[in-house]
Amino acid sequence: MNRLLTIILMGMLFFAYSANASDLKISETSISFGNIKEGPPVEKKITLTNEGSKAVTIANTVTSCACTSVSLSKTTIEPGESSELLIIYNTYKYPGKFDKTITIFTGPEGKDEDVIHILGYVDQIPMGVIGITPRKTDVGELKVNEKNRVQMVIENEGDAPLTVTRIHSSKFNSEYFNAGESGRIEIPTGKKIIIGFAVTPNEPGRFLDTVLIYSDARNDIGKGYKGLLSGTAN
Repeated sequence: MNRLLTIILMGMLFFAYSANASDLKISETSISFGNIKEGPPVEKKITLTNEGSKAVTIANTVTSCACTSVSLSKTTIEPGESSELLIIYNTYKYPGKFDKTITIFTGPEGKDEDVIHILGYVDQIPMGVIGITPRKTDVGELKVNEKNRVQMVIENEGDAPLTVTRIHSSKFNSEYFNAGESGRIEIPTGKKIIIGFAVTPNEPGRFLDTVLIYSDARNDIGKGYKGLLSGTAN
């Protein structure tokens, strides 16, 4: 009885595996970029071939990091045909060792998975690193519905100059500084500067705002470096 049950369970597992097995043949599932210099992105093209008897539709491709992107020459692959998958790894501001994955989803419900690994090492180049001293800036007493001049101390802790291009209010969705209007702010290596701008509280009470400072600093990957303004509006 136990032997019969074992045979049945093995058959069920085999059927489940067969139902979920992908008909795609991937030319490379482990890609090494080796040592590469930070800056330009690196690319690799691989081939996806349909070895089954029915068309394969690629429902989705998911990368494990925003540093990786992919594009397909076609998403529906007929039996015996192939599609090219272009893999792009962005090295800029992503120094050091990397081991990322790209998951390809196929099947009737898009649940079959094929995984590709990419790995390598990005040699770091000199770059600015932004900081705020202190991270939470006390702006003191402010007047409601008036422009109040406040200041932040921004420093460059990196090994190359950095450029500030924009300071944005996260809470009030307004611009505190924009290089397109006022010119870029350059901060030399190891230096601090005071940046002044105007804030306008719209109600009395505690004033609190998260500011996003956009720059070419290593620790800003396009989403801004966060700082906090705190004070009281009357």
